[in-house]
Amino acid sequence: MKIIHYFNENNRVVKTVEKQNGFLLTNLLGGYFWLAEKPFSRYQGWFFTPSRLAGNKIFRVLENIEIEGGADVSEIKNNFWQVERKRGETNETFFTPSFLNVLVYETTLPSDIKLFFDAKESYDNQNSAAYEIFEQAGLVVVKCQTVDEAMKEFFVAIKADTATHERPNQWVTRDYTFDKNRHSAPFERSVYLALKFKNSQRLVLAAAQTKDQAIEQAQFGANHLRSLKKKAVREIKNLWPFFNRPKIKDSELRLAYLCAKNSLRSCLVFDEKKKIKGLYAGLPWFFQFWQRDAALCLPALKMLNKPASQTIWHNLIRDIIRGEKNNSAEDGWGWAIKRADIFQQWHRKFLLTAIQEFEKSVSQNLFWHGQKATWMDTVDRYPATIELQTLFLAACRIASKNFEFWRKKFFYDNLEDDSHILIKEKFWNGQALADGFNGQLADLTARPNVFLGYHSYSQLLTKGEWEKCFTNLLPRLWLDWGGLSTVDKYSPTFHNEHSGETPISYHQGDSWFFINNLAALVLAKINQKKFKPYIEQIIKASAQDILWQGIVGHHSELSSARSLQAEGCLCQAWSSALFLELLQKLY
Repeated sequence: MKIIHYFNENNRVVKTVEKQNGFLLTNLLGGYFWLAEKPFSRYQGWFFTPSRLAGNKIFRVLENIEIEGGADVSEIKNNFWQVERKRGETNETFFTPSFLNVLVYETTLPSDIKLFFDAKESYDNQNSAAYEIFEQAGLVVVKCQTVDEAMKEFFVAIKADTATHERPNQWVTRDYTFDKNRHSAPFERSVYLALKFKNSQRLVLAAAQTKDQAIEQAQFGANHLRSLKKKAVREIKNLWPFFNRPKIKDSELRLAYLCAKNSLRSCLVFDEKKKIKGLYAGLPWFFQFWQRDAALCLPALKMLNKPASQTIWHNLIRDIIRGEKNNSAEDGWGWAIKRADIFQQWHRKFLLTAIQEFEKSVSQNLFWHGQKATWMDTVDRYPATIELQTLFLAACRIASKNFEFWRKKFFYDNLEDDSHILIKEKFWNGQALADGFNGQLADLTARPNVFLGYHSYSQLLTKGEWEKCFTNLLPRLWLDWGGLSTVDKYSPTFHNEHSGETPISYHQGDSWFFINNLAALVLAKINQKKFKPYIEQIIKASAQDILWQGIVGHHSELSSARSLQAEGCLCQAWSSALFLELLQKLY
């Protein structure tokens, strides 16, 4: 299959690939549309969410749009605001306008277009939907009933360019191979072939909680399609000033950089009034606003949308004050506080209150936490991990800078100094930086979390000590294709292959793109010349994933250790964010 990434005539790349996972579009309201040549996952299709449920639930509307008797897909073209596919003599285009729960599907030749429905909340695997089809105001309307208490029914209105349609009323069983390979049951679902539009070239579909809203949005989408497309093109072109900085000469890397920007932007979620609500951790199944992920993405988000990034940060600080913490996210609070280093002063007393809330876990100058309370939430690390110690030290420094009362400044200066000495004594042996400490022993298992340690508090070691630390660490973690293992390659717990939804490999071998990109960023700061081979190989692998391996134009969550693969969640926000930070540093 041929893949094309097209920004303009001077910025396009083309490649033929063997395996491809389709494309994904979003509407900035929390909805998404993920399609491949054939359905292979229950997370594919068209999904939408009401604003009140964004960040918590999302509902599947369509399972697939299919041309009856259509040829195989031979080409996918990513135009950044829409996607084109070539099927024999027919070209398809897909478009999801921003701030509308609307999907526009067009073909260059008249075709019989089949719509497969599967109304359900994303995580609900019951086959219990019911449908009612009728016509109103010149549109076909489908009433979809679910068993979810949060939204028991919604409506889909369809504006077609043809008045002729059939209602097959057929249930079709799908075999989802992607889910089967991930060990993510169930692997089969029955979906409903509700409609077939005859000899059609355009469908405008809208989903809403009420019939009238769905009809209104579908009519608006159809009547204003040209202006909506022009607006989408302008929105993408607005990325150009950021895209033009840094100046990257390599064409593939330049397009990967722009794709990462567009992907990160597509994970933003707003309400109908265009007020930011949050940032999805990833799609298709991480449609939540996670504190840790959002905080780590903020430097890159600030480049794209400064007002949105600042509001997200304010909300993170507010959540700390309220005591609201995501599961397994002790470090999420720390990263949120750390982000005070990139934003202007804002309600200083709230920031300081958040720091005081965060430091409640400190005892005897160390930060202690429960099991599985960091991003490595599938393994039992020691209760004082390296990145939480450095985040605590960073919080002390921020508190000292922001308190106006000299006694408080003095307190936090001393707390930082005393804790710094103790943490270095317990974690650093002159050759390696420990991953954790249990009160008596240091865990010297080689893991990439020391890069998070540098990223949050580079003052822990001298530059020379950091260089020695990374020089000794890299041979234990380095994967020849351009990534880092999450545990020592020579450990008995190391897994060479991704284990899917069974999480035994996640933090015991799998290579996470966000940590790879972060590691390259850190290595460039320490000694770019010395670590150049590692940095270049990481960039190459990440660009390969973005452009050619996963969902077109999106950065995957992780890869197996054995070889570069697009695995895990195929559109992960922090993977793209750290890739952007890395290239900003280098170019």
